[in-house]
Amino acid sequence: MKRVVWIISEGSPGHVSQSVGLAEGLARLVPVEIRQFECRPRIHGFTRHLIRLFRMGKSGKPLSAAMVHGALGLEPIPSAEPAPDLIISSGGKSVFVARTLAARYGAPFVFLGERKPYPASWFHTVFTPSQEETSPVDVAIELIPTKITRDSVALAAREWDERPAGPVWAMLVGGASSSHRYTAGDWLALAEGINTWSRRDGIRWLITTSPRTGSETEALLREAIEPSAIAKAIWWAEKPEKNLAAILGTAEGICTTQDSVTMVSEAVATGKPVVSLRPSLTTFAGTSFLPGYFARLEKEGRTVRAELSRFAALNVAGHVFIPRVEPIQTELAKILIRRLGLF
Repeated sequence: MKRVVWIISEGSPGHVSQSVGLAEGLARLVPVEIRQFECRPRIHGFTRHLIRLFRMGKSGKPLSAAMVHGALGLEPIPSAEPAPDLIISSGGKSVFVARTLAARYGAPFVFLGERKPYPASWFHTVFTPSQEETSPVDVAIELIPTKITRDSVALAAREWDERPAGPVWAMLVGGASSSHRYTAGDWLALAEGINTWSRRDGIRWLITTSPRTGSETEALLREAIEPSAIAKAIWWAEKPEKNLAAILGTAEGICTTQDSVTMVSEAVATGKPVVSLRPSLTTFAGTSFLPGYFARLEKEGRTVRAELSRFAALNVAGHVFIPRVEPIQTELAKILIRRLGLF
């Protein structure tokens, strides 16, 4: 019998990728039927704080249908929809809806990401990248799961009709975040590194920017990167193109800006050499899990980290990268199956 897994999405592509990655990991081991439902909460800040403390409380009391489908923006769920045996979500904005549905249907709630500020009692299992969360429901993870696996990128590369020939590396370009602030000098250093590696190592680049990169940064990069260094470029602000899996599968190695934990995690999941690049101005909140997360990936041999100012001079030709033995999705799925005792 197939178990029904509901994914609750709050719209963030990175968070959806994490939830889908775990669900697909389960599907490779046990029969499951995956459904995804969208919510778009319209409450913020202090209101969320009040709901968490006084409406739901430590026990995670379910919210009313009016609130869930109103202020929390959950799409209508057809009455004929099979009830969930498991609910998965990622991203703090999904928690009120996912917890309410879990309580309503009596289904275990599995969360991916930092649990704080929510009580451990709201969840069955939390796969957390934070080493500071140590309740019985918390399971520390080395790598955040996504939809990317070695097999998926290899298949995408084989099916890519425009796959370029010759040695290529991938460059994943993000943009400013709360912890990473880029200057024009940082972007010029990125372009200089691309050009230098191309001339020095005889490689070309598969470049893809992201929605956060912006047209201004893209224009600067296009001006500064030598055309001969580019095998393929996707400039998101000009013409979005979702071809990441094929790019990752084709590349011999991957460079990625560090502002996106999802991009770094996707790169590591390929099992290929990964260089994580950060701007000169990188400031993490004192409670952030990110410094420890990035440091552990480097310590385990998955990545090399560097400031963009050092990118051009960096040479990883002799560096020994250590890929993960088992896909993170499979590892977490096995853990979850044991913890649930349902499948």
